[in-house]
Amino acid sequence: MIGPFFYPRRRPPARERRSPRWERLTKGSLGWLVERLTAPFNRWDHARLLTPEVPVPVRRLAPELVDYRIALVTDLHHGPAVPERWLAYVARRVAELSPDLVVLGGDFVSHARSDLDGLDGVIAQFAARDGVVAVLGNHDHWVDPDAVAALVQRGGATLLTNRHVQIRRGVGALLAIAGVDDFTHGAVRLDEAFAGIAPDVPRLLASHKPDLIEYLPAGLRVDVMLSGHTHNGQAQLPLIGPVTVPSQFGGRYLHGLKHVGDTWLYVSAGVGTAAIPRWRNPPELPVIRLVSD
Repeated sequence: MIGPFFYPRRRPPARERRSPRWERLTKGSLGWLVERLTAPFNRWDHARLLTPEVPVPVRRLAPELVDYRIALVTDLHHGPAVPERWLAYVARRVAELSPDLVVLGGDFVSHARSDLDGLDGVIAQFAARDGVVAVLGNHDHWVDPDAVAALVQRGGATLLTNRHVQIRRGVGALLAIAGVDDFTHGAVRLDEAFAGIAPDVPRLLASHKPDLIEYLPAGLRVDVMLSGHTHNGQAQLPLIGPVTVPSQFGGRYLHGLKHVGDTWLYVSAGVGTAAIPRWRNPPELPVIRLVSD
């Protein structure tokens, strides 16, 4: 997954957790070292947080849900490379943007158990009219998925691990928000995530890794999928392009809005960083606005 030419091998998600033992020994250990060496070079005081509003069409969207707005906050990476003051600023920007819902897209921590300290307080700063929902990412599994999940929920977010919530507007206008566990290490059970949702209810899916878009079962209705993970390549080098391409499908789902089959996918560049500083690649807090198809 390093550089624009080498990608992870293709491997579908699993219904049961897969231990990240190898990743902890390799990527985790190296990332821990690099993160601490490069943390002083992150310049969050001068960072420019992009806040694009992205209209996404949804078929048969009820009039009461037109212009429903979702703030996608992903890849916080709470730890030495991303100070709490930056994450507090991101939370203030979310409040200023006044979304209906906040989706926290995973990778709350980076490489060490010390990253857990104070995480619940960070999560508690995010709020919206219909609340805050969350899914876990691969780094959360590298550290401790159960501990991360407990702190995310203690901070007031609803963890959507293979389940959903429904948003109601007016008498009968519904919107289903589903979430699954991490694509690589988690138990991904789409059937459980969407169980009990009426066929005519529009559906959004939160998955930390965008690669899941290629493994959605035929016939499963997913109107919009929201992801992060890629950091938009972390650093964009002249002539070469992104430093990292952490996707089985290369740069196909590196960043932005994509139409895949009947599903709209938005991949955010994220608000934090895991190891090396971002370069020519500003952090991003997109707001997804649902519109009629």
